[in-house]
Amino acid sequence: MRRILVLLPLLLGACSSPYDSAHSYPQNPAISDARGQPRDSSTFYFPAADSLHPAYLPKSKRPSVVWNTDIRFANCAGALEGASYTLTYFEAPVLSNYYLGADIVRFLWERSFHRPVLLTLRHDAAGSTLHTQLLDKHPGFHTLTVLHPNSLPATASARRRAQAWKYYKETMADPQFQREVAEGKRRAAQVKAEETTVPVTPEQWEHLQELLAQTEFPKMCPCQPRPGKLDGAYWLLETHSASGYHQVARRSPEEQDGFRRACEYLIDLSSVKDEERY
Repeated sequence: MRRILVLLPLLLGACSSPYDSAHSYPQNPAISDARGQPRDSSTFYFPAADSLHPAYLPKSKRPSVVWNTDIRFANCAGALEGASYTLTYFEAPVLSNYYLGADIVRFLWERSFHRPVLLTLRHDAAGSTLHTQLLDKHPGFHTLTVLHPNSLPATASARRRAQAWKYYKETMADPQFQREVAEGKRRAAQVKAEETTVPVTPEQWEHLQELLAQTEFPKMCPCQPRPGKLDGAYWLLETHSASGYHQVARRSPEEQDGFRRACEYLIDLSSVKDEERY
């Protein structure tokens, strides 16, 4: 039997060799149409290969003892599925399947304790614009429940049953609890009142390109999981041009990280520049 042991994260060098960013556009109609419209809400927005990293070990090659915080046993499939789901709520196009006729840099910012943000910088012969979108909550649904007294075991005492009924009735009658139940069932919505589009100057566009070049963005591994880290923020940056597509995702990158600086430059240009960063 394979044992799962919990230790401090073993952050191995996930990209010992440069990543090949030469993603050609597959033009697969099962993923999206030529305008980037996804097939449905289950569409995976990213190249399948972006779910793995060079250090990943498939189950067939793993040792008998597995550390649940070892990067060799973690991948990015779940995180990218979640990001894809969030992008459908923004009604965002798929950038990895067809070339959409303009250079696009898109930043998805999913923070554990704040609203999701999507920044889309579009650059073509007519100029450049930065579009900011927000959701009013994280996508997905959750259900709040209270143990029904009839679910107690047959051996439960009369006193315990009486306490359970009292708690159940009080909780079900609590307006705050009912509001939380309704909120858990509510679909996330775009905050149109806070949506903005601002012009980006040629100098600002060039500076962003310089930041991406400094961090060697095209050579960065798309996937670098941090197993064992649940809270924080998910920073996902995509570049889309006639020459190809690339995406990189990191969880709570360090402030001095070049990838984070490129993302933060987009934040600084946007209407969410005062939002908390982590």
